[in-house]
Amino acid sequence: MSLYTVSQLNFSVSSTANDIFTIVPTASRIIQLIEFSVSGMATASSASCINIYAITTAGTTGTSPLTPQPLNPAYAPASTVTVSTAWTGQPTIGTQPLVPLAVNGNGGVYRWVARPDEVVLAIGGVAAALGWSVRASTAPTQPYTISCTWSENPF
Repeated sequence: MSLYTVSQLNFSVSSTANDIFTIVPTASRIIQLIEFSVSGMATASSASCINIYAITTAGTTGTSPLTPQPLNPAYAPASTVTVSTAWTGQPTIGTQPLVPLAVNGNGGVYRWVARPDEVVLAIGGVAAALGWSVRASTAPTQPYTISCTWSENPF
């Protein structure tokens, strides 16, 4: 099992209709969410909620990729996950977030870590769990740093 992370640093959230980024494994690969964190970087107080949703229908032509970083680069192969920050057509997401993180934009920090019995999976090519969408449900125009850590082929 290899661990990987990706971050969107000091990112201004401006829309609830667009993903901040998506994490999608290649076909037949399984990834497990380990940690998800949001930190407010604003200078004024503002309530917001950044969520991870299941992707039920893939987006069209993901672009502006972020490169997943292995947590142990000496022993981990390159990640098989695609992380996109822009699309010509947004992915379709589930109606309820898998992990909602309510955080204050002015220095608030929320860190979610999966309990041993709390398994959040994405399975490449499986319609109900194609990947994860990181998207705001409440989005004042404030900057945030958002990080996600996952394991590939955890079983």
